[in-house]
Amino acid sequence: MDQQGLPPEAQKLLALALKVYEKNTVPAKVPVSFLEEIGDKAVSISGGWGRGLNFLGDIAVSFIRVITGRSYFRWDDFMLLVKRCGVDTLLLVSLISLLVGMILAFVASIQLKMFGAQIFIADIVGIAMVRVLSAVMTGIIVSGRIGASFAAELGMMQTNEEIDALKTLGVSPVEFLVVPRVLSLVLMMPILTIYADLMAILGGFLISIWMFHLNSVEYINHTQLAVKLSYVWIGLIHSFVFAVIIAIAGCLRGMECERDAAGVGNATTSAVVTAITGLVIATAIITFICQVLGV
Repeated sequence: MDQQGLPPEAQKLLALALKVYEKNTVPAKVPVSFLEEIGDKAVSISGGWGRGLNFLGDIAVSFIRVITGRSYFRWDDFMLLVKRCGVDTLLLVSLISLLVGMILAFVASIQLKMFGAQIFIADIVGIAMVRVLSAVMTGIIVSGRIGASFAAELGMMQTNEEIDALKTLGVSPVEFLVVPRVLSLVLMMPILTIYADLMAILGGFLISIWMFHLNSVEYINHTQLAVKLSYVWIGLIHSFVFAVIIAIAGCLRGMECERDAAGVGNATTSAVVTAITGLVIATAIITFICQVLGV
């Protein structure tokens, strides 16, 4: 392009415009083979596991610093996070757990009524919900609500360079932002699981009394005999592991967020997917261990 005769200011503007055009020009994609895509995925997954382990180590070190009083811990923010993880999630957990208990009672009655053994609905609902399902359903709810919010908040802070500002001031983002979120979720998840157990048993109780006309006292007695204390502890172990997985997944995806709006959305989606996948894997591992131990 001939720029002779143009004023100097116009030449500068034209040069800047051409630079922007060159920067926004997207190069043509080079075709990648199937094996190369598999290799890239494998490298990406292995790198993700490495980053996750490093992040878990940073959380452990920061947690020790919090316990020993060598870090700045804001109790006001922590109590607000506890409220968000517990009280604000209570209504949704109540609704889902009650409905799951009702559904499980209906499904169990399909076979049990053939033998006139509807009273064993109490055993099925109590054991299934207390041992595994309440923790799993609560974990899925918390993943979609709390884990996604953790990723979105930290992602926006990463986009706005607030995390870089904390590092510049000498404040560890893991100690200041991540540890309170992990502690609040670890504290509230077992409480939510116990509450979900009660609501699920109530759902099965209502269906059994209203639909199948079972004796309420006998239903409660069957539930007490079927649900052992060891089942409650297994459910609490599930909830504790789930809380750690959800909190780490949400915070890690938020800290790794790209600095744009699309990055925040991708981080939120990835946090939920990672958390739910981790819940399923952890449930399978814990169930296998309990089966081997005969618990």
